[in-house]
Amino acid sequence: MSGSVSGSSGGKSRGGITSKGGSGPGGAPIDLDMTPMMNMLIILISFLVTMVVFTQIAVIKFNLPPAQGGAGEAAAAADSTKDKAPDADITVVVTENGFQVIGEGRKLDPIPKGTKGYDYPRLGESMKKLKEEYPTSENVVLLIDSNIVYQDIITAMDVMRESKFPNILLSGGVYQ
Repeated sequence: MSGSVSGSSGGKSRGGITSKGGSGPGGAPIDLDMTPMMNMLIILISFLVTMVVFTQIAVIKFNLPPAQGGAGEAAAAADSTKDKAPDADITVVVTENGFQVIGEGRKLDPIPKGTKGYDYPRLGESMKKLKEEYPTSENVVLLIDSNIVYQDIITAMDVMRESKFPNILLSGGVYQ
């Protein structure tokens, strides 16, 4: 009876799956169920796509002030804006004592911090008055003291945007 067995390494080949040492119950071939793995991949992909959308919603756009004496695209953009109406140089200083709005070389009345926190409505009124004086201006530099809470910075940025100043430049370190 030698030579009657044909095959390679003693394994059985049935239904496209080769098994060593046998097959499933009743001599049926072993089939792998890939459905759970496919379900997991579909759920994972949909979760990742959903998270990308939410991270885009939560982003707050802001710009840093341009470096002095910098060249390149920023300098070229600055040269192209010189042909337009002049923008006001507006800075809002945020300290533990309140707000100080500085515009076009003059300081406006300080907005002191009250017992309940910063006076955002009054800041909004000051910014709207500046917008009426300089309607083409869209840039505000937010000069922030290092002890200011993050939520206060975000709320101040929201007040700037509501007052039609969409371009907010952040700067740290208030010098007295």
